[in-house]
Amino acid sequence: MSEQTSDDKYLLQSVNNALAIIDVLCEHDNLGLAELAAYMNLGKSTVFRLLYTLQHKGYVSKDRNSKYHLSFKFARIGTIVTKRSELIELIHPFLMELSALSGETAHLVTWHSDTEIIFVDKVIGTATISMQSMVGFTRTAHMTATGKALLAYSSPEVIGTYMEQAPFTMQTPNSIPSRSQLERLIPQIRAQGYACDEEESETGLTCYAAPVVSMGQAIAAISISGPTTRMELNRDRYVALVKDTALKIGKKLGY
Repeated sequence: MSEQTSDDKYLLQSVNNALAIIDVLCEHDNLGLAELAAYMNLGKSTVFRLLYTLQHKGYVSKDRNSKYHLSFKFARIGTIVTKRSELIELIHPFLMELSALSGETAHLVTWHSDTEIIFVDKVIGTATISMQSMVGFTRTAHMTATGKALLAYSSPEVIGTYMEQAPFTMQTPNSIPSRSQLERLIPQIRAQGYACDEEESETGLTCYAAPVVSMGQAIAAISISGPTTRMELNRDRYVALVKDTALKIGKKLGY
């Protein structure tokens, strides 16, 4: 066993072992339980539980000969990562321009799951008191302007799934409290071409967002965010900037 490093205290051993199984299956496809246990230097009962969990989550498959291999879920993940990387590279200059023109923090967001969005890129604003956020941060879609923009330009099937699964918790007094209220809001967002987060996810924070649309559906959304007082004072100009930038991105991407 290798010598423990200063960061090893943060490792979750079960997660580490599960990821190690994935590494082994990357190098040696179609292994049985005993073979995997030997590669892992772990007991078969421990490896079985790890495999069962990975199989339950769709990351590992077992064939009729009880041999394990990686599922095609990894192909989907690879496609998502590639597409996001391409989007980030193409859209980042537009985020920079949007942030420079407004002085506010600009974000690029995509879907992360059936109910969550993920912030995949940002440019920090130059204005005093700019929004501080993290790339990789996830949030329930309707709690954000970008998420509502994505949802409003999604297919009826995506919207239906979202409504069935999304939690309607009150993050602030302004949060959307129910499915029925969100259902009434979606046509309005689609008609006006932008969405707002008016202190719905964080008190004192307002955000304006617009979708990047492909064939009538959003593949991403962009936004600017800042303190409510300043955002409301510049609302018309900011909304116009966000919508115009989203249209420019769509044209650049050939959509």
